[in-house]
Amino acid sequence: MSYSPSAVPLAPDAIDGAAALLERARRDVTTIPELPAELRPADLADAYAICERLDARLGWEVAGWYLGATNVDIQRLLGLDGPYMARVYRRLLHHGPTTLQADDFPPMVIECEFTFALAADLPARPAPYTRAEVAAAVATVHAGIEVVAGHLQDWIHQDVWSVIADNGTDGAVIVGEGGPLGDVDLAAEPVTLRRNGEVAREGSGADVLGDPLDAFHWLANARRAAGDGLRAGMYCNTGTATAICPVERGDHLVATFGGLGDAILHVV
Repeated sequence: MSYSPSAVPLAPDAIDGAAALLERARRDVTTIPELPAELRPADLADAYAICERLDARLGWEVAGWYLGATNVDIQRLLGLDGPYMARVYRRLLHHGPTTLQADDFPPMVIECEFTFALAADLPARPAPYTRAEVAAAVATVHAGIEVVAGHLQDWIHQDVWSVIADNGTDGAVIVGEGGPLGDVDLAAEPVTLRRNGEVAREGSGADVLGDPLDAFHWLANARRAAGDGLRAGMYCNTGTATAICPVERGDHLVATFGGLGDAILHVV
């Protein structure tokens, strides 16, 4: 991602203040109108700094990472020219058909995302990983649903750095059916979301940076450069293959990813 760094980075107390507001909104399952101007991130570095402090304040176990804005429509919506990354928390990771309580989240939208399960570590190192090295570390790839539940009111129309500071407006991740990566052409996999039996959204793997594996390759090198890398057992989402879809109580959602299978979510 290209961006113009702020001339004056946020001070540590401002970073902590912003993180404290986002933490409280998260724990109270509510939203705040916006981050106050004096605490608001001005660039990606500020946003990631707040996100790091939010993670420290929460103290939740990290189960993986996910990418946002790997879809051109989402980039346009947020005013970005590339992806961003944020944490997947263990307490919000689900496997198989999943039922979620609407009251456990701020207002939801969902995204249909390819989910990579790692079989081997991709640790920090000086040299970038090749695409082949990253592919070799993948155990399985799955149909996935990401619940997006921002803690900023009307987050779609907030400034993008505040959105990223809120751990990228994460909610739950549902890991559905899948299998070995093998020779599967993920870019060619069609993705269809059915809401209460009706087709609501359509896309394909090509809508994720051209190929979900390329997006995962980007993530592996971003975490390598950040100094921690990725670990075996992590689950990593690579950004939505369809336009976002709002959901309400009672909705039954089935995301079908070609030959990979389905991810299923019921909201009550």
